[in-house]
Amino acid sequence: MDTTKPLDVSTQFSAKDEVIVVTGGGTGIGLAIASALAHSGAKRVYILGRRLDLLQDAACQYHNVTPLQCDVTSIDSIRTAVEVVRKESDHVDVLINNAGIIGPNHLDVHKAETIEDLSGILLRDWDKWEPTFATNTTAIVGVSAAFLPLLDAANRRKGWESGRKVAQRARSREINGLAEGVDGSDPRTAQIISVTSIVSFNRNITDGLAYSSSKAGATHVAKMLTTLLAPWGIRSNVIAPGFFPSEMTASITDKSFPPEMIPAGRQGSYEDIASLALFLVGRSGAYQNGVVQMPDGGRISVQPATY
Repeated sequence: MDTTKPLDVSTQFSAKDEVIVVTGGGTGIGLAIASALAHSGAKRVYILGRRLDLLQDAACQYHNVTPLQCDVTSIDSIRTAVEVVRKESDHVDVLINNAGIIGPNHLDVHKAETIEDLSGILLRDWDKWEPTFATNTTAIVGVSAAFLPLLDAANRRKGWESGRKVAQRARSREINGLAEGVDGSDPRTAQIISVTSIVSFNRNITDGLAYSSSKAGATHVAKMLTTLLAPWGIRSNVIAPGFFPSEMTASITDKSFPPEMIPAGRQGSYEDIASLALFLVGRSGAYQNGVVQMPDGGRISVQPATY
């Protein structure tokens, strides 16, 4: 390693000229990530979600953000969004799976006084389990699968050899004659980032059994994609956030926490999630593949967990 070489931090932690898709990009963590990427010079950030009005309100603040209405539980809706992106951009450098719903609430299991009470709470809102898994877990597969050709196109655009590689050799790259705006010294390959949650690892019920188990499934699916897509030159990483401001946490009014809940004593900030997203999307994250980043202020360290 040449440790005397100047390190340009503005280049390392930057989404400059990248084409990025963010599902659930109209509010909360998704919007925070999309905003950070747009501010750092992304060529285009597509924010996908079911509520077009929220997407439009978010996008109107930026010249490089495009709102696309999309239901991530519908393959037809996903394919429609893919076609819009394909016609406008012909490739996607980074796909961020962020869409999620809370599902049935089981917090009052802690207040159950009889076994009948506990049984009733766990069986309540049974019909909400399926849409929770469809949005939080299954959609990661559906959305990722639909965007794979555009992610592969991003690799080709940067000179990387395309397709599945099974031979015992490194993936080749041709840096002569690259498209305008492509830097041959940029080592990044296409990437999928799945935003899950620290409840993937928490054995306590902090929201609901459906939410926690669906997020655990999402985290594992993202890990499996790392292994599955390695021969195809597409990376897969995970962000598993702790407590951040969002629609899901809006009902919690006390924003300070004792160390036995969150050692950092506070909820996560825009800067916390934005800097992590820029690390993974920028050249700084080019060697990251199969990792689970947990911006949680230390919360999972003081909870019964599988991590």
